[in-house]
Amino acid sequence: MSAKDILWRLIDNDIPLSDDDFRTYLVKDGIITEEDLKVWNEAVKKVKEAYKNLTATHTAVKLLNESLNLLNSINPKKPFPPDTKVRFEEVKQNIKKVIEELEK
Repeated sequence: MSAKDILWRLIDNDIPLSDDDFRTYLVKDGIITEEDLKVWNEAVKKVKEAYKNLTATHTAVKLLNESLNLLNSINPKKPFPPDTKVRFEEVKQNIKKVIEELEK
């Protein structure tokens, strides 16, 4: 799968599913804070910017690395529910895959 395809799947499927988790109950249940939600939103914005800048590989990789660093900085107050954890980790893994594809 190409970097563009993986990024599109992230934007079209994986991120919205995790976003629903974050907004629907993680903040309400106190698993993440509003600050974590802001970090999540910033990371998502960088992924979307990377998609728009795919032709500028260096810029896209930089944005994706920044996004990954932001996602890694999110520290839940309690463990994520299993399904949420799987989706969140999948977002991070797919970002890593895109970075690897772009650096080839």
